Amino acid sequence: MKLPQRVAIAIGLHRILTAGERVVVAVSGGPDSLALLSVLRELLPALPLHLTVAHFDHGWRADSEADRDFVRDIARQWGFDFLAGRAARDTPHTEGAARTARYDFLRNSAAQTHSSAIALGHTQDDQVETLLLHLLRGSGSRGLAAMRRRDRDLARPLLDVPRKDVEAYLTRLHLTPRRDPTNDDPRFTRNRLRQELLPAIDAFDPSARELLARTADILAEEDRYLDEQVARLPPGSATDRQAFRTLPPALQRRVIRQLIPQAGFAGIEAARRDDAPLPPSVDRDGSRDGTQSSASTQRLTASACRCDRASFKARDQVGHLDGDLVQPPFTVGTRKPGDRMRPLGLPAPKRLQDILVDAHVPRHLRDSLPIVSDREEIVWIPGVTVSERKRVRPQTTHQLHLEIVRG
Repeated sequence: MKLPQRVAIAIGLHRILTAGERVVVAVSGGPDSLALLSVLRELLPALPLHLTVAHFDHGWRADSEADRDFVRDIARQWGFDFLAGRAARDTPHTEGAARTARYDFLRNSAAQTHSSAIALGHTQDDQVETLLLHLLRGSGSRGLAAMRRRDRDLARPLLDVPRKDVEAYLTRLHLTPRRDPTNDDPRFTRNRLRQELLPAIDAFDPSARELLARTADILAEEDRYLDEQVARLPPGSATDRQAFRTLPPALQRRVIRQLIPQAGFAGIEAARRDDAPLPPSVDRDGSRDGTQSSASTQRLTASACRCDRASFKARDQVGHLDGDLVQPPFTVGTRKPGDRMRPLGLPAPKRLQDILVDAHVPRHLRDSLPIVSDREEIVWIPGVTVSERKRVRPQTTHQLHLEIVRG
């Protein structure tokens, strides 16, 4: 079976993308991202998507602008809009800093184009590398679950495809990608793993990569199950130490991980054994004992956070609310005739229809857009606005971070 057909099956089976969705395709010019763009282009007749090509220049190489020009020319040749960004000069030359800058650009591009998905060229080999890196760092089940085919706004249609199949596909189409020499630089951890550890694993068992990718899939399902179990805990399970001690260790760790996302293993274990009350925001805001979803393919997650208020934008793909003002439980649904909301910055409620039109939400997406409400009102429309009444203010003491998880 040809690669586009295999990817089409994976997209449908795992609901990676949906017909009519607006998608930013991250294209570096390398083999994986070039193949991704080509495959999605081939699938357009059967899977109509609105594609925008986005390229981010990290500025690590003197000739990096040639990569940008290559991607721009491909986008124009194939009839796609093109966006380019470049890292700030003071961005550290580290994998972590590069990733943060790249994803900030991609999410800004998605907001600019009203896109609900960012397609990434991660392959099965990338999945295996991520699993091994997390394993060597001592990650728990969440880290070992590695990458998901669809994770909120991030879509990975090639995640089941070995890199060798990507290369064969490009050869068949006579597509010559750009080759980034920094991918061979042993100063970067992932490159050393690719150059030293993976060949040894391949020699041990030629099917090891496929088996490791399957392991990541299994762990992802178990990770999702743990989240579901935490969501079903009765009220007070997190803040009541006596109730908390009755939970299995796996659920205790997951509860603390959601309450304190930045905690490492030592911090989580200390919090499990400490007699001090756990942070109360999550129980109070309903992220576990009160979050409901009226859409079978979407789930709301809410957690306490200390995000920088100055960085919030109404059209972010994550929402931030005042945890003391919201009234759980939350529900996630779709718009209904007559819906109104007081959007950020306005003194009075406004028809939801008018809000979506003003935000330039495409007509074909308006009926499927998730609408998040508490007991009193609509509080958040992802990528559009948050409630003025329940926004984060300078005096907010309990800040709430909301995200929509698909699947």
